[in-house]
Amino acid sequence: LCASSPEMVKKTYAYLRHELDGGVGIMLNCCGAPADWSGRSDLFEETFATLEREWQRFGNPTIITACSTCNGKFTERVAKDKVVSLWEVIDNLELPKMPQPSPDFLLTVHDPCTARYHTQAQDSVRNILHKLGYETTEITLSRNMTECCGFGGLMCFADRDLAERVVQRRIEETPHHMLAYCAMCRDRFASQGKSTLHLLDLIFRSQDQEIASEKGPDYSQRRENRARLKWSLLSELWNEGVGVTQESYQKIILLISDQVRDLMEKRMILVEDIQQVVQWAEKTGSKLMHRESGNFLAHYRPATVTYWVEYSPAGEGYTIHNAYSHRMHVEEDIKY
Repeated sequence: LCASSPEMVKKTYAYLRHELDGGVGIMLNCCGAPADWSGRSDLFEETFATLEREWQRFGNPTIITACSTCNGKFTERVAKDKVVSLWEVIDNLELPKMPQPSPDFLLTVHDPCTARYHTQAQDSVRNILHKLGYETTEITLSRNMTECCGFGGLMCFADRDLAERVVQRRIEETPHHMLAYCAMCRDRFASQGKSTLHLLDLIFRSQDQEIASEKGPDYSQRRENRARLKWSLLSELWNEGVGVTQESYQKIILLISDQVRDLMEKRMILVEDIQQVVQWAEKTGSKLMHRESGNFLAHYRPATVTYWVEYSPAGEGYTIHNAYSHRMHVEEDIKY
């Protein structure tokens, strides 16, 4: 949610601080589920142990989760009566005043796969929609029989073609707008052109056709959103200067078309990965030039992955034509 919709995180946190007594803290960390799904039990245990230590340091307060996966992990690992879904909490609070929706604006509720058997959360989502005045429909496979959006278990990384078929099959089950209460589900559906809203959009921004049609952030934007949200909260709420310094390569201006951005998204290449390649190539002169197009091809290995970029100078920046990567270390003897 921090990566998909940082403004909704800020609005939700402000709402909870206003409505709940006793103070409300906030933790933006991942629960470690992706590591668990990928078989990295060591990394998962390390990640969750850090969260648990912080929770204990706060005095073992009630944990409110906006993510159904986090809810499941915390329920398994800490006292069950200490964990509650955000939707159950909001269901028992006064909702912000929003305009009544159009009577012909129908929503089909999609339950995330990790919310299976979490009946209270499922009921609360529908209660909130009813209070907001929305007419809803149900997919045949919903609630405890709901299907995955293609992200669960890291399917979209392990088998992208299968994940695309899964998400297509899901969104074709309804002609209406979809309503998700998982950030990844919302972004997965929207990425395939399906009009989809997150429940927080309705609670805090009201129904809006443009919001429903917005494509989710790409790989680089998700990373940027998480970082900026943390800096923003530290600065605005706690007056803590983060002292973030910009790396030299981050000053490089890149011109990237939507087509190339889609390619970067599929290949999980960040903007800053490309910036580092271009900086290295321009600094060292280690690059190849295509005789006909005049484009340069360069590679750089900042850590464990080697990135290749095809680019050309464009004013004060560089136009990116292509990018790919591999986990191979190419041994070479470069003479300058």
